Amino acid sequence: MVEMITPDTLGPEWDVFISYSRSDAGKVGALVSALQARHLRVFVDDTAVDDFASITATITEALAHSRVLLALYSADYPQRRACQWELTYAYLTGQREGDPRRRTLVVNPEPSSDHVHPVELRDARHWPWPSTAEGLDRLAARVAEHVGSVATFMGDAADAPFVPWLPAPARTGSLRFTGRLAEQWRIHTALHRHRAPLIAQSGGGRGAQLRGMPGLGKSLLAQEYALHFGPVFPGGVFWFDLHQYEQAPSEAMESYAEQVSTVLAALRVTASGSSLPRLLSHLAVALGERNLPCLWVVDGVPDGLTSGQLGLLRGPHLLTATLMTTRSLRYAAFAECVDMAPLSDADGFRVLTSRRVPHDELDRAAALALVRDVGGHPEALDLLADLTATGDFVDVRNRLHAYGPDVLATRPPAAGTGAPAHRPLATALLPKPLSGADPAGDVLRLLALACPAPLSQTALEDVLSSIGPYDPWEVGALVSEAVEALRGSGALRHEPLRERSWTIHPLLARAVHRHDTNVARQEDFRRLLLHTLVPDASARTSVPGRPAATTSLPEAQLSPTVAPGTRPGPLERAAAFDLQVELVTRVGVQPLPGDHGSLREALSSLYSLFVTTRELLHRVATETATPLTLPGIAARLTNTHLRPFLTTWHPALQEHEAVRPPDVSPVEHERRWKRSADLRADLAGLREPLTSLAEELAALCGVDLLPPSSPRE
Repeated sequence: MVEMITPDTLGPEWDVFISYSRSDAGKVGALVSALQARHLRVFVDDTAVDDFASITATITEALAHSRVLLALYSADYPQRRACQWELTYAYLTGQREGDPRRRTLVVNPEPSSDHVHPVELRDARHWPWPSTAEGLDRLAARVAEHVGSVATFMGDAADAPFVPWLPAPARTGSLRFTGRLAEQWRIHTALHRHRAPLIAQSGGGRGAQLRGMPGLGKSLLAQEYALHFGPVFPGGVFWFDLHQYEQAPSEAMESYAEQVSTVLAALRVTASGSSLPRLLSHLAVALGERNLPCLWVVDGVPDGLTSGQLGLLRGPHLLTATLMTTRSLRYAAFAECVDMAPLSDADGFRVLTSRRVPHDELDRAAALALVRDVGGHPEALDLLADLTATGDFVDVRNRLHAYGPDVLATRPPAAGTGAPAHRPLATALLPKPLSGADPAGDVLRLLALACPAPLSQTALEDVLSSIGPYDPWEVGALVSEAVEALRGSGALRHEPLRERSWTIHPLLARAVHRHDTNVARQEDFRRLLLHTLVPDASARTSVPGRPAATTSLPEAQLSPTVAPGTRPGPLERAAAFDLQVELVTRVGVQPLPGDHGSLREALSSLYSLFVTTRELLHRVATETATPLTLPGIAARLTNTHLRPFLTTWHPALQEHEAVRPPDVSPVEHERRWKRSADLRADLAGLREPLTSLAEELAALCGVDLLPPSSPRE
């Protein structure tokens, strides 16, 4: 066997630097032998290097004196920070030369290439692991051919000193940071898209925004990127922290101006004014004179900024690449979006078990369940990992779901450090406890109750219109506005497989449950949501003298399940009787004669059924001894029939009424309305389904108020 060249036999120059994970050491020997048989000088490090602190001067010098890096890119390769550092070294060297792939070769021993980052490395000079000796020799020949086209070594430029950070202090990253390699490469691609014609996607480049809910590590990822890719920004990293003002956009812009002024002072640039555009103009001139690429990071951008304010957050010179972090989903036009998802099960498990290893399969299963309980949320996993010092993962999971003090409350700062305590995780997720009845809060309540299942806009509208205080014709617009507001806070996640459907993260749902001061309203929502979503499998009881009521399949699917043979309680029977009285005596079941009666009064009469229905539902809310049928009937009455009708015709008639001449009576003005006949036709169309619902109410209460001869048109 050909002896492997190691750091002990270091020579001044190398053709190939092999970068690999220790788990792939068995393949490296054969690969080195094949390369050396082609007269290539190969550097291989056989020491364990797993973090930045252990990257030796020998490795750095060997990279600087190597022509290319050959990465044995297995599934474990992206998890090794030393491997990431080596790959970035070679990649950035090639990028400065005009082709990021010129210095990097990839051999992939896995069946797919999904783990290979950046995506550019999945294309040219990306070879599968050979399965035969002949295949290994052909691979070595290809490597030798490519090395022959590279005349120079990577050089010391890739080993540039750390770049300056302004305003001070510089960020240092975290030893607990894990994964996110794919996001770092996506950031880098977005920031340099204008200089990389080999990338097929469209976009102007020079800008990227990291988006995601609080606690996912957006700021930490931005720090890791700046540290990892620092050499490509020799002009420095300019870091502006706006986290303190995430609820106050105007104050955030004032703080940004102050920090820009600090940068100017540090660069000894005198500004002739204090306005932000003037400060940025002076800084643009200074950066242009330095003529060095730099990174411009605006961290914690609040929702609610105007397009003009967003424009001022961009780096002031074309030499600057702008990276923004925000929880808002409403700045898509500002720069290319890099959406941060929670950690994968594997990465989350790595964070959770960083302080303690599961002692058996049951403990391991509990640890994996914990990762999923908190939805892969890095900050929550870090807090839970600390708890394993006093208990196993089964115990920690029980503590997470127990009532009482919140185990996810942020840990206190270390004694004697003087460091401020971070705000609790629940406060970061839900800045203000829910209290009254407002659309955004109510939509959040419903999504929390349904989590992890998504809810559609239709389901949200159905429940909100049934509980008040919202008018049925306004519910659609109110839900849309609430969804938009929650998108701005980063609370919502769009369900990709269902149109106009959303969900929220499990931790946000947990925060809503624990920090809702209006628990009674939350309970009302829970009941209504279940009655709206659970299909109807009840057997309807026939009213003597009339055929059993029937409903179409879509309507039946909105009622709750009731076990056959169960008897409604006295409160539910009384409420069903009262609702039947209201229903059968109103326009809808009772016809409105042609050319007689007031259309406005007819609509107002139907609208009053909403108020009556809500009051009756509250009356029976305490009756839980038997399954309740009334809420399902009420949901179909209000959501399937009344709300669509009123949503269409109330604003239409209101618009016509607004142009009534003073000398024309309201009734006469209605008769002159060109849509009067259409409204009357739709009103007549309600008679059959409302009569059917009245029959169901009669069966429920045992008293039939409809005359036997009542027609079913």
